[in-house]
Amino acid sequence: MAGAGAGVGARAGQRVPQTLRLPLADRPGAAGEARAVTARFLADVPDRGVVSDAVLLVSELVGNAQRHTAGPGALLLVRDTEALRIEVTDTSPRPPVPRMPYESSAPGGLGLFLVIRLSRAWGWRPDGPGKTVWCELRLPAR
Repeated sequence: MAGAGAGVGARAGQRVPQTLRLPLADRPGAAGEARAVTARFLADVPDRGVVSDAVLLVSELVGNAQRHTAGPGALLLVRDTEALRIEVTDTSPRPPVPRMPYESSAPGGLGLFLVIRLSRAWGWRPDGPGKTVWCELRLPAR
């Protein structure tokens, strides 16, 4: 499992971002493990709604990687005093395509719709032979 990491070059009084990297296997329990790790990583956040949103977004991104690619590669969480960045790598170079507007009668499409609605920003980038899909949540002040 991964642990918290330290950044380089932090100034006095600045908080160094915390990071956690979790390799993910393409198996049924990957999303559940990612949710549990995320909840522990954010255990000290007093706004439980933000924690619930983060856990949901992790679940959706990992689930999308499982459903639409050969599997998720890793989850990366990066947290500073203002935001949480969630990144999920997968094996497909194909970009995620949101179904907007979301239609509840259509099969699928809810995961990326939730990512767009709940996060302050989201996107994707090529990453080796696959890609990384990311989103950011604003964290309450400590």
